[in-house]
Amino acid sequence: QTCLPGPDEELEEIRGLVGLANACYAISTFPVRSEKLPVFPRHCLKLHKLLGSGAFGEVYEGIAVGVTSVEVMTEKRVAVKTLKKGATDNEKMDFLKEAHLMSQFDHPNILRLLGVCLENEPQYLILELMEGGDLRSYLRGARPSATHGALLDLADLLNISLDVARGCACLEKMHFVHRDLAARNCLVSVRGYADPDRAVKIGDFGLARDIYKNDYYRKRGEGLLPVRWMSPESLTDGVFNKQSDVWAFGVFLWEVFTLGKQPYPAYSNLEILHVLNSGRRLLPPADCPQSVYKLMLDCWARVPYERPSFRCLQEKLTELRESVSRLQGEDDGAKGQVNYGFQADGVCQAALDEGPGLGLTHMLSAEGLNYLMFNGEVHSKESLDGQQSPE
Repeated sequence: QTCLPGPDEELEEIRGLVGLANACYAISTFPVRSEKLPVFPRHCLKLHKLLGSGAFGEVYEGIAVGVTSVEVMTEKRVAVKTLKKGATDNEKMDFLKEAHLMSQFDHPNILRLLGVCLENEPQYLILELMEGGDLRSYLRGARPSATHGALLDLADLLNISLDVARGCACLEKMHFVHRDLAARNCLVSVRGYADPDRAVKIGDFGLARDIYKNDYYRKRGEGLLPVRWMSPESLTDGVFNKQSDVWAFGVFLWEVFTLGKQPYPAYSNLEILHVLNSGRRLLPPADCPQSVYKLMLDCWARVPYERPSFRCLQEKLTELRESVSRLQGEDDGAKGQVNYGFQADGVCQAALDEGPGLGLTHMLSAEGLNYLMFNGEVHSKESLDGQQSPE
């Protein structure tokens, strides 16, 4: 008698994680068991303020009673991601897989899933509330103005970078490929710029593709791609692995040290691959220490296996942060301003730095981005911020 094996739950889980990678781009078709998720009673959740909306649904600030195990009746402010009513079966499956994915992580620098409400529509994901909003807006709100200088100093920028490197090192250890590391997909726990309790976490409210739509390129049949953060092998061959995540982290560092500027502002999405294959890289941000820029260049090594691991990046950023602390002593200055940009119109704020070259006239082969029709000639002596580079 032949005995057929039962469902291999461990294999199913691995398939779901590997196929999912980042919920934005690689949703697997394998089913996910909803009973494994932290189910939360809907009647204990109250929605208060709309934080944002997109094609998938909306994100609210709310109050959850008893969502933590410390005290059953404790009220906690949370973020609630909703799936729109009338969502398709595929959208519901994507939503469920995103919840399952987030439930796998327990790290101080990765956004935490607190619970789910899946029985009736609209379905909810209950997440940590990150009051500072997305990191890109937070960085832009720190730029100098007529009334004050930059609200983040070198130590602050290194702390932000180190937080995300720690989260990435955790993902690397779990053999998880993110595929979309960028400032817009990181969240800040506080609105203030001098708050010692600030933490930056990997994770987003699912709104990044709607608010920062010009950061993405739609590849025929494959959804949206964050071209300006992608490695050459990802653009050419569709290869995503921990080395391509390290490349994206280098661009993330550049974002942090430019206070949220758009990478390659002088080039269209379709010109980026030619720029990278010619050996050119983003120029060092103003006042960026050479040691930090060297980390960026290490992340952008042409050969993927020559790029550092996230564990190595975490160690190097820790050393840099400690050296800055020794130089600065205890006096980091009193900055105390608040990031009001998060409550302003994020779309308008994001548009300030989009720069030229956002047209998407293109010709794609069956292989995707292997063949491109560039919108204009890319000059070899032109630097990546649109200025003339030295001979």
